Amino acid sequence: MMLFRAVVLMTLSTCAAAYVCAHPPRVSAQPLGTESILPSPILDDDFFAWPPNVAEFGAGEIIRSREVTLRAFPNTLVPHRAHQIMVRSNDSKDRPVPVTATVLVPTAAWTETGPRPVVDYNMPIDSLGARCTPSYKMVHDWQTLDLDIPPVLSLFLAKNYAVLVPDHQGPRMAYSAGRMAGHAVLDSIRGMKRLPGLGLSDSPVVATGYSGGAIATGWAAQLQPSYAPDVELAGAAAGGIPADFGLLRRTMNGQLGSGLYLSAVLGLAREYPEMLTLANPLGVLLGTSPLKDQCILALAPAGIALLPAELFAVPDPFGNPTARTVVAENRMGALTPATPVLLYHGSSRVFLGDEWIPEEGVIALQQEWCGGGGDVAYAPQFGEHLTAAVFALPEVVRWIDERLAGVSAPAGCR
Repeated sequence: MMLFRAVVLMTLSTCAAAYVCAHPPRVSAQPLGTESILPSPILDDDFFAWPPNVAEFGAGEIIRSREVTLRAFPNTLVPHRAHQIMVRSNDSKDRPVPVTATVLVPTAAWTETGPRPVVDYNMPIDSLGARCTPSYKMVHDWQTLDLDIPPVLSLFLAKNYAVLVPDHQGPRMAYSAGRMAGHAVLDSIRGMKRLPGLGLSDSPVVATGYSGGAIATGWAAQLQPSYAPDVELAGAAAGGIPADFGLLRRTMNGQLGSGLYLSAVLGLAREYPEMLTLANPLGVLLGTSPLKDQCILALAPAGIALLPAELFAVPDPFGNPTARTVVAENRMGALTPATPVLLYHGSSRVFLGDEWIPEEGVIALQQEWCGGGGDVAYAPQFGEHLTAAVFALPEVVRWIDERLAGVSAPAGCR
């Protein structure tokens, strides 16, 4: 293991040195420019281009739409029709931005009473590159297995539900920015209901997501009463939820999860450019390197190098008022959802426990939401971060089925 880590560190150092030689001005440039850390734009599909008149649209209003044929496995397992939409949304600072999403509707007729239900499935994107977003990958890549974890999209389609997949990190691929993600989900639901010909305008909607997708799910649930009171949610199920970014410093920073942790820091900086003043020259190098365009399959394994965020920042970055403010603004719990919520998490009280995301964060979140009058159930699960998602699946799917069928969730907290 020590030898492997040394090889990884040597490789990273060699790549960094080569990049420094090729791009010397960027290394010395201070402060770091906002545009320099953004993902490279998608050039082979005009649908994703940022429209110049996005501010002229209302939140959730459709800017453009198209019917598509999905290429990526396993999305193709159940016969369906797929549409993609771009809607106007608002970023973390309430500035107008375009957000894309994909709507999948089974070709089989809905024969139950009422309109066809919809599962808002917030995939754990956990990436920095624009080509990593679900709507792009579904059309241009051969697989979405790295985002569909566990692979439930086809399961929901097989139940004859429509599925909405928002690109909830927004156009800047702002991984871990909660307010951006919540806005993207709610405005995608608005856009889906406005898309003609789908018969989904009156459909009940349950939001669900795990890990990075739980950020989008939890923020959508707590922002809905104030940001989108017109969007009615039948429920929200969120698992492996990083409710408090501040807790991850001791479980992911400088540890095996550091690849995703550093990516989340960069994702936040894309929405909060005031963070860029905290970068040292090595941080400038990292933030402007090809890493800014990578997907989770490249970012997560980088954690084997165990690189701490302090290596790329000014002294005591976590004590800096700017960093503290950004972390506080992206901590879930200050607002209470009006919809019933199911939280689930790998728990040491059952077996193992989540090694990356402390269970204390989800327990505190439940207590805060319950204190605000929310109806919140917590289901501790067998396993660690990845296996807990699989073991929880039967309970989560049953809970979603009940909410979509109109069965009321038990009131209160348990």
